[in-house]
Amino acid sequence: MSLRARLTLFFVIIVVLPVTAVTAYGWQAVARSTQRQVRSELELARRSATVALTARAERAHEAVAGLARDPALLEAMSAGDAHRVRAVLRRQGATDLLLAVTAPDHRVLGRAGHTNPGFLPGVRRAPLGMLLAPRQRVRSWPMLQRQSADLRPRGCSPAGSRRCLLGTVTAGIWMDSQELQRLARGTLDADLTLVIGDTPVASTIGRLTADDRVPAADGTRRGKLAGRQVVMATEPLTSKVGEQARLLVSIPATPTTAGIDSRLLAIVLLGLVVVCLVATLLGSVLARLVSRPLGELAAQARAIARGDFASPPTGIRSGGEIGELARAFERMRVELGEYLSALRSSRDELARSMNRIGETLSSTHDLPKLLAVVLEAAVQARRAKAGSLLLLTPDRTALVREATHGLTQRDPAERIPVGQGVAGTVAANGRAMVLASPAGNGAGEPAATTQVSVPLLAQGRVLGVLSLYDREDGEPFTLADAEALTAFAVQAAVAIENVQLHAEAERLSVTDPLTGAWNYRYFERRFEQEIERSRRFGRVLALLMLDIDHFKLVNDRFGHQRGDEVLVEFRNRVTGSVRDIDTFARYGGEEFVLILPETNLEGGLAVAEKLRVATHRTPFCADIGGAGGAQV
Repeated sequence: MSLRARLTLFFVIIVVLPVTAVTAYGWQAVARSTQRQVRSELELARRSATVALTARAERAHEAVAGLARDPALLEAMSAGDAHRVRAVLRRQGATDLLLAVTAPDHRVLGRAGHTNPGFLPGVRRAPLGMLLAPRQRVRSWPMLQRQSADLRPRGCSPAGSRRCLLGTVTAGIWMDSQELQRLARGTLDADLTLVIGDTPVASTIGRLTADDRVPAADGTRRGKLAGRQVVMATEPLTSKVGEQARLLVSIPATPTTAGIDSRLLAIVLLGLVVVCLVATLLGSVLARLVSRPLGELAAQARAIARGDFASPPTGIRSGGEIGELARAFERMRVELGEYLSALRSSRDELARSMNRIGETLSSTHDLPKLLAVVLEAAVQARRAKAGSLLLLTPDRTALVREATHGLTQRDPAERIPVGQGVAGTVAANGRAMVLASPAGNGAGEPAATTQVSVPLLAQGRVLGVLSLYDREDGEPFTLADAEALTAFAVQAAVAIENVQLHAEAERLSVTDPLTGAWNYRYFERRFEQEIERSRRFGRVLALLMLDIDHFKLVNDRFGHQRGDEVLVEFRNRVTGSVRDIDTFARYGGEEFVLILPETNLEGGLAVAEKLRVATHRTPFCADIGGAGGAQV
């Protein structure tokens, strides 16, 4: 092969192949990252809808439990008065739930609330009587998620006999389009569709009908819904065995969500063709000008061809055009190595940061730990010396510093008013700020030569502010740093919001909504723990059962609202008279329980007498009048 041919070939190889490899690798990395992001958005939307549905089911359960204990309903059922039954149901005011009472022969005696569900055109549902019948097997059964309880008069013996059964009260959630709109409020831009088999029955997509078909198998895929391309994921609606209903979560499909943009691909391919042509032409021209062996140039070409970008410069001794060309190749090799090293380091750092956030979110619901991981990942990703993370207070008037990194003599609980300082300004307007000159003059800001602050945005709502101070290399922060940190903050905000929602849902699941005391579920779990601890360590334990005497008289004479006030005041008096380590819970109705760790029989009797005096000394709800208060 001639020298001209070899030089031309070498030039093409050392220019085109690295550019093509870097382009292809970067393209694949972007496509995989985009696909993972789409799957993550679909999963977050599904989890949010599932949490909302669980909360709705809990509300239906509470409604059923309340009606099952309602004396007015029991009295109406005992008298067989359907008019009074309907009146009791209407008084509940549950417009978003279906409330129904059926007789022992499954006749519907009354219904109230959400009685007219809105499903997709063409969807037929069975009569309400069939849906409320036990062990009913109809196609539309999954469209009504219900909670039921039997109505039995007090004192009827035996309690489980059919003779004591007055009827059944049911609270149901219609899984219609209106309910899906309610579940979709916390799912960003995703749409929800209820599917039975391959037929949609309700959806937040207005143009969808029952004649459209959806994939019958679960999983994530691209497809068309209501005439538009979407990316969708399908999972069972609940974990019940034999449940036919599935929840389909979809987001609009774009070239980015597909992982490939055809226009960008065409531009890249055209650029590669141009590079190949230019490289071939330049190689041919240079080959005509070269008359002596290109040892140094060939050495540099071989180094680039085998991907040796880490070796230090060797120093080119040749002069003239060939020497300049050899030195240019050496500079290109070194700079390309630096670029690839920086790109690889940035990619690895971003991957580690996202992996740490994902692992932390999946393994813990501890908000302080998550905030510390988010802040540490941001500091490492942008190579900052220090940083802080602040969250808005519930009234959204101030920022509280929840986590710091690299800051000395800084109180983590420091408060910054919204609108003051850099962080307060970012929280107020929801836009990132970059300070390249010396910072630290604002309210609550540490002294720094450069600073970047970005908002933590979730569904367009500011949750807090993430700030970084000073770079390790001494350079100022740039707009590129702000853009990268903003993209990172969006993912972090979603994780933080999920943890906050989980904490709130967990608190509501173990708290009695009326009195604010622990509920029966929490009491069971806590009592088992205390029993096990007492057995293991040989400790004593006392349990008090508390009941309000003549509580029915208060309800009958002054109304249930006054009865609720008595329960709340009873809870306040008891909790104000016991220790922090004691567990006070509502057992049911006007019955309460109190767990007293490290308390023997004499101590338990002393606490009981103390509580009796505290609740019996003065009347409950002094404005009742001559009732004299409920006696414990």
